[in-house]
Amino acid sequence: MKRVTLLLVLFLWAGFSYAQDFGKALNHVTLVVSDFDASKRFYTELLGLKQIDAPWLPDRQMFLSLGEGLELHVGEVEGVEIKPSSFNHFAFAIADFDEFLRYLRSEGVVYTSLGGGEDYFVSTRPDNVRQTWIMDPDGYWIELNDIN
Repeated sequence: MKRVTLLLVLFLWAGFSYAQDFGKALNHVTLVVSDFDASKRFYTELLGLKQIDAPWLPDRQMFLSLGEGLELHVGEVEGVEIKPSSFNHFAFAIADFDEFLRYLRSEGVVYTSLGGGEDYFVSTRPDNVRQTWIMDPDGYWIELNDIN
């Protein structure tokens, strides 16, 4: 009986130790870029992200606020190969999706399907979320959607 009890305790302890999440939360995503100035214009001027004051950062690097404690880190890093794929992406939920798409068109930005395709393409997922994609100056794909 002691052996069964010990095995049960060990089993439950092992399950508990593997199931803990330790309070993890996404903090930031980093993009290495080839032209810092072009990327800075894209993310701050076109997309309107606000730069976080971080005077200790090296030249040609910046932290951008995504809200609610989330950040996008962008910078040139010598020796790092920039090789975006046609599928890897990150997404922004846009509160006024239609107005933002009109804004992008007025700025000459073409939105399309992930990986490229028809210009000004918008799809609707089975859960009724509308989405489209744009590329940053280095070819990183960014999904825009109307998730509330």
